Amino acid sequence: MAFATLERSPPPFFRQGPSAAARLVFYAALSLLAMALDARWHLLQPLRLGIDVAVAPAVQLARSPMLAWNALAGHTESLERARSELALARQRNLELALAAQRDADLRRQNEQLRQLLDLRATVPVHATAAQIVAQARDPFSRKLLLDRGGAAGVEPGSPVIDAHGLLGQVTMLSPLGAQVTLITDRDSAVPVEVARNQARGVLVGDAGSTVGGLQLLWQANDGDLRAGDVLVTSGLDGVYPAGLAVARITKVTREPDSAFARVLCTPLARVDAGRYVLVLTPQRPLAPAPKAPTPAHRR
Repeated sequence: MAFATLERSPPPFFRQGPSAAARLVFYAALSLLAMALDARWHLLQPLRLGIDVAVAPAVQLARSPMLAWNALAGHTESLERARSELALARQRNLELALAAQRDADLRRQNEQLRQLLDLRATVPVHATAAQIVAQARDPFSRKLLLDRGGAAGVEPGSPVIDAHGLLGQVTMLSPLGAQVTLITDRDSAVPVEVARNQARGVLVGDAGSTVGGLQLLWQANDGDLRAGDVLVTSGLDGVYPAGLAVARITKVTREPDSAFARVLCTPLARVDAGRYVLVLTPQRPLAPAPKAPTPAHRR
């Protein structure tokens, strides 16, 4: 008995148009032709732009949930950051208020002590901003030239500082410029004291030193000096205001057969860099108080 078989292709009566293989070859050739024409003459650029414009709303709609989520997350993060910064600012404000109260109390106590001891008030310090315009070419000296001189109120002997500490002193002056001798110059000498224990000394420059260019003189061999101690101006010379940062002790050498220790220091100011400085008004030595007249002896 013969079984009927089902044909996999439609009857000839229903066949219309080219075959699938022909259509594939045709569209592949058309695609290659379009790609070649577009690469050569950019003929399909308007078509691409039109498609982009047509699908832009759909793309924007599809991205809307993600954009909204990112905006919400960014807003929440910004809010948390603002709250954290506000809390830190409030804490810092309280700390500054406490420091201001303590400073006011210290000022009040200082004023009372001065009144009790009948001391003169500290001379206020005035400063003039200046710019470094040149450096001396002498290899055996350390000098700078500033663009401000006598016409700007700079005086001979004025201390010069930067943002880190004392740089030097005005040693030559003209109406439009000034020469500054750095503290590392071999002819420089600055009265200083150790900030930790107020031990006084004289800091001199040494242009040939390999450990910073400064040395603290006349320190006893058994003195309380340590590497890392900060030296500030003592104000005893009447030129440098008291309390200016000058140098840091880098090495203390004590020889058994010497009465004095060798103390090497490094300047805190940027003596070999920087461009802008402040020129301070030199302090005037305080005039000695007049002595009370000695009463005449009665006969």
